[in-house]
Amino acid sequence: MDIFGVAVFCLVCALLSLVLRQYRPEYAMLLSLACSAAVMFFILEGVSQVREQLENLLDNTMLNSELVAMVFKCLGVCILTELASQSCKDAGEGAIAAKVELAGKIALLLLSLPMFLRLLEVSARLLEL
Repeated sequence: MDIFGVAVFCLVCALLSLVLRQYRPEYAMLLSLACSAAVMFFILEGVSQVREQLENLLDNTMLNSELVAMVFKCLGVCILTELASQSCKDAGEGAIAAKVELAGKIALLLLSLPMFLRLLEVSARLLEL
């Protein structure tokens, strides 16, 4: 990952957004969303490399691949929630940002619920022994 390129890109977008905000605030918001989307695509490239490495690592262990899939789903929810929340805050909608964060937390809970149920089942089996 070329973090320097991402940082420069974000700084240029931030400066353009500052200039646009004085004359056309709606375009500044669109520029901010476009910048966020571009950075997201860059991040997804790095995440795919991490996923490949973890899958290679899991092939040599006895861990379930469903666990890694769940972790990546949770990571995706966290990233999207943060992006949406920050975009709402940039638009001056703090209340909507709070609702987005709450929805993300509930989504994480729902995603992790099967893992917790499986953990309870294993615990119950161990207690029976």
